[in-house]
Amino acid sequence: MWSTIISLSLSTVFGILGLCGIIGAAISSNWVEYNVNRREIVNTFNREPELNIKLKDAFIRDPLYFSRSYGLFLTCFNDAVPSDIGSFNYLTLPCVYYKDYLPSEAKQASMSSQEITRLWVLRATALLYAIGLALAVIALTLGIVACWKVSSRLIVTVGILLLFAVLCLGAAMVGWHYTQYMEKYVLEEAPFYKSWEPVLKSTSRYHNGYSYIASWFGIGFLLLSSLCMLIANCYVNKGDDKAYEAKYDAHMMNHFYDKGAVMPYYNTYNAGMDYGAYGAYPPGPYATYGGYPSAYGAAPYGYMTYGRQ
Repeated sequence: MWSTIISLSLSTVFGILGLCGIIGAAISSNWVEYNVNRREIVNTFNREPELNIKLKDAFIRDPLYFSRSYGLFLTCFNDAVPSDIGSFNYLTLPCVYYKDYLPSEAKQASMSSQEITRLWVLRATALLYAIGLALAVIALTLGIVACWKVSSRLIVTVGILLLFAVLCLGAAMVGWHYTQYMEKYVLEEAPFYKSWEPVLKSTSRYHNGYSYIASWFGIGFLLLSSLCMLIANCYVNKGDDKAYEAKYDAHMMNHFYDKGAVMPYYNTYNAGMDYGAYGAYPPGPYATYGGYPSAYGAAPYGYMTYGRQ
């Protein structure tokens, strides 16, 4: 049987898994990975000496000619490292900071309108992801208190915060996909894909990495956590309603057919017909009929008979 405890427990488990997923995606550097066959490039250089002269310096210094992976804030190299790039070790890999968020003023002045659009979408992606991550941390912190107190107000607040976190994170993923689309199919300026040399295009392979997959799993688990929280709130409200009804029923008189009747009266002219079988009780000593005491009739506001057993 589904219950509040089960809903809160599932929400906690899903929330922890979701938070681990999005944090892991944020701190890792494998959202997208490029594998470059440098051996094949060398073979092409040997067959075409003029191409070797043209691309020799780029082959040594340009990161595009090296196998690499991109995160939200880092670019890491899986095998060889470009010369004089100033890399540092991060999670056992040589990495450099992703500098596209803050280009120099000279470079920004020379950007096309499409590059400017890509820049702002890139910044919005990182900002939305950070906001979603912060909301998820706040929601799960409040969720611990909500599970402890089983408070309907806190449970609803946690569920709504998680939904907002999912919306921010989902919008960040849409922005990331749009940025990737522009870099590969729209922008023709260097260093984007359409400006690459044919030899580099033919020797490079592109695929999404484990950080990208972890981010989507994290968002999915946070959504499930939010839904479980809202379901738990429904069960808490049902429990409150049942407790109220039980408390209300305890004050009702259970010897009348109509539980809502708490002050039945005796009908003088139609004794025994009102309020079920209550007419079977004899009238009180002050009952009168036509000015004389009567054993068969009672005035509507005569002797109060409610409360008899």
